[in-house]
Amino acid sequence: MNDIKISTSSPCHLWNKTDLTAEDLRQDLENEKIYYDESHLMRRLMKCKKCGQLYFYEFYEEIDYQEGNDPQYRTWIPVDDVASAQSLNTLSVFEILKFPSIRSDWPSNQNVQKIYYTRA
Repeated sequence: MNDIKISTSSPCHLWNKTDLTAEDLRQDLENEKIYYDESHLMRRLMKCKKCGQLYFYEFYEEIDYQEGNDPQYRTWIPVDDVASAQSLNTLSVFEILKFPSIRSDWPSNQNVQKIYYTRA
């Protein structure tokens, strides 16, 4: 995992915005490459339309068999290059959580998603 280069000092507005919204992420990121695309797990390489910063993106959805309100989790990890994104793609959904990222959590018991940063 030493070959994974994360852009923790990225000048990207998405990485530095204090009031980041889901709409910001939808509008300002575009798909560069699809690694995996299933209904409960998606992985992509995305790029900021404004500055070109690359992000490894993961969407993960658990199945709630009891209530039918599936919790959803999204992660955007700013990477220096395509090779770093490809290395992240080999990791499990739990292993990628240790990297600095933008995250969106929508647990089954919540009405709105929470967007936040993990920096360390």
